[in-house]
Amino acid sequence: MGRLRRQMRSFGRDEDGSMIIFAMFIFLVMLMVGGMAVDLMRFETNRSRLQATLDRAVLASASLNQQLDPETVVRDYLDKAGLLENLTYINVTEALNSRTVTARAEMQMDTYFMKMLQVPQLTAPASSVAREAVTNIEVSLVLDISGSMRYNQRLINLQPAARNFVSDVLGASTSDTVSINLIPYAGSTNPGPLMFSYLNGVRYPTAILDDKGNSDPSDDIMFPNGSSCIEIPRSAFNSTGLPPANAAQVPHFMNWTIAASVMDWGWCPTDATSIIYASSDEAALHTAINNIRMHDGTGTHYAMRWGLALLNPTSRPAFEYLNANGAVSASFVNRPLDWDSPETAKYIVLMTDGQITEQTRPVDQLHPQNPTIELRRRASNQRYNITSANQNVTDFYKSCDFAKANGIIVYTIAFHAPAAAQTQMINCASSPTHFYSVTGAQGISDAFRAIATQINDLRLIQ
Repeated sequence: MGRLRRQMRSFGRDEDGSMIIFAMFIFLVMLMVGGMAVDLMRFETNRSRLQATLDRAVLASASLNQQLDPETVVRDYLDKAGLLENLTYINVTEALNSRTVTARAEMQMDTYFMKMLQVPQLTAPASSVAREAVTNIEVSLVLDISGSMRYNQRLINLQPAARNFVSDVLGASTSDTVSINLIPYAGSTNPGPLMFSYLNGVRYPTAILDDKGNSDPSDDIMFPNGSSCIEIPRSAFNSTGLPPANAAQVPHFMNWTIAASVMDWGWCPTDATSIIYASSDEAALHTAINNIRMHDGTGTHYAMRWGLALLNPTSRPAFEYLNANGAVSASFVNRPLDWDSPETAKYIVLMTDGQITEQTRPVDQLHPQNPTIELRRRASNQRYNITSANQNVTDFYKSCDFAKANGIIVYTIAFHAPAAAQTQMINCASSPTHFYSVTGAQGISDAFRAIATQINDLRLIQ
């Protein structure tokens, strides 16, 4: 009996095998932690898959171009992913200019290891909200139609890109909310006869031309007066409204050598290539772009000044006048909208292929050679500069700065443009990311497409 007691005491003091017990304990803990990690990885994989599917579903259903029922679209996305049974809530809110889709889902996942810790299931939640809002959008699309646009097929490449931009921005369901001012420009910008009249522009007097150089009046013709540009003084660049009233008409002349096959005569574009105001008529805008003819000069500062003025709410009486005379639809008679209108976005999209030049004028605005012989081919005393290139660049920057200060987003495109023009466009744009330097048909198309996409941006808001 004593021997047994001694053996028992010895066994109790014996430590052999204790590390095995500790190792088994650590192994069980590691197995449990590893198992929990597996459960959590499965949980996160399922949650991410559910969230991504729900995000795609609400984005697709919130699009105002979506022709199917938005709720049906969400359910279809989840069904195709095998997740429809997890959808717990969906709500679609429609407004005149917007659609908001809210959806929530939950996935119950059985655990493998965590159930041993009394956690038999994990719930993977997903929630998503997408909203596409068609704000009231006003765009001044300013296009260079100077004579240099004939090189490298620039105008030919510009036209389809500009047409696609118009179509993209107008979209399928925004006819009463998106308006475009189409502003072609060369040496000057033609506001058209109606705006010329509204501003009490002073046309040059009627004159007779003896085009045969003889004394026979039967072959005389009228001095051409088929355009309506007005002179904009430098002082007008210190403000943002329409140019001052009672201004003189820009003379009919050409400075540089004309390429008659693709260009029309005139530093001022003809009335056929004048500004189109606040239009959502896709076909009419396309036709105007298709029919553009090039003219002389690069007066980008004038065009930018018009683009700014046509987004300034102080110009609204002019739009009412244009509406009364059939040049602006009733949908846009209240444009331009206020600067601080909470649901209004204003844009200027300016494209050029050259730097701003000086402004030249004939000494005699009714000289009989003005309609037929370019100033550069005539005696130097028959022409003079009213402003230098540097002065015009300074005035251009003033309009750019005014636009940005009033919340207008300015995009600029330098198309086959030299360094000086690129610098002018970079400095005018809202930021370096709002500037595009491109060449070729694909380049100009991509630039306009990118800008249209940003204007029509669809954002996931939660």
